[in-house]
Amino acid sequence: MADEMVRRAQAFINGAYEGKLGIDRIPETGVTGWPTMFGLTRALQYELGITSLSDTFGPTTLSTLASKYPSLNSATVPSANFARIIQSGLYCKGYDGGDIDGLYSSRVQASMAKLKQDMGVDFTYPGGDLVPKVFKGLLNMDAYVTVNGGSESIRAVQRWLNGTYVSRRDFTIIPADGHHSRDVAKSVLFAVQYEIGMADGTANGVFGPGTQSGLKSHTVTTGDSGPWVQLFSGAMILNQRPVTFTSSFTSALSSAVSSFQSFAALPATGKGDFSTWASLLVSYGDQSRKGEACDGVTRVTPARAAALKADGIKYLGRYLTNPTGGKPYEKA
Repeated sequence: MADEMVRRAQAFINGAYEGKLGIDRIPETGVTGWPTMFGLTRALQYELGITSLSDTFGPTTLSTLASKYPSLNSATVPSANFARIIQSGLYCKGYDGGDIDGLYSSRVQASMAKLKQDMGVDFTYPGGDLVPKVFKGLLNMDAYVTVNGGSESIRAVQRWLNGTYVSRRDFTIIPADGHHSRDVAKSVLFAVQYEIGMADGTANGVFGPGTQSGLKSHTVTTGDSGPWVQLFSGAMILNQRPVTFTSSFTSALSSAVSSFQSFAALPATGKGDFSTWASLLVSYGDQSRKGEACDGVTRVTPARAAALKADGIKYLGRYLTNPTGGKPYEKA
């Protein structure tokens, strides 16, 4: 549905920055979309003095904003158009941005406080000031309220991740919309790496050898408590397991873990061991676990069959066509 204030925000971009942003005019439809957010991002870069404008609110935009305006409010916002970018972004996100009049008013401050509360970062960034990472979250299409039938349990995990780790250098505010996504999964890996003790610049959100080694030292089980249990119960929730987001490893959580382990063909111990962590965090799980099945593109000779069986393989899937004209690889 069209929103008059979003239309006014689009008209502001077109009027104030015509011929300056390197993009076509924004359609003044009153409907928020990426073209509008890209326009606001480029407008912000223009106001910051960045000469190479981009649709992306990347490291250069974030670092320039942090160095020039680490905290924006009625006393520090540098110009009316700078304030209008903020006001327009609020309307595009569904918050009250005032009259798009170039003022960082009490209405803007109240909306900024509400936005941060919805994100889950209000304890880290209290009040109505706008800080760079929140600005980055303002100028994208992420939602910070539950949308499209999203899960309140997933949203609780998302808000906790934001609030707990937003002060780390490479952690970006993620959606708080109640839906799991690639960005949310990566944020959990960042959180695991931070809890392991990885420094900023080392933590990268990748399930690599260092992360795997650290997880092997952090099995969680009944009676445990703290952030490791919160991460584990959160990962269970993101994998659609019916558990409570908690910092205490209860018998109920252990029972749910056993059920998940059975589903994933893991030993049903009820403990959050490495293989279970891996199955929750990445699609391929623990790649060192022994399997009973394999597939292949080469012919299974008696000797190969004997070797596979000796290695514990019970099931074999194999391509049967040979389009390569007699070569050993048989895959259509």
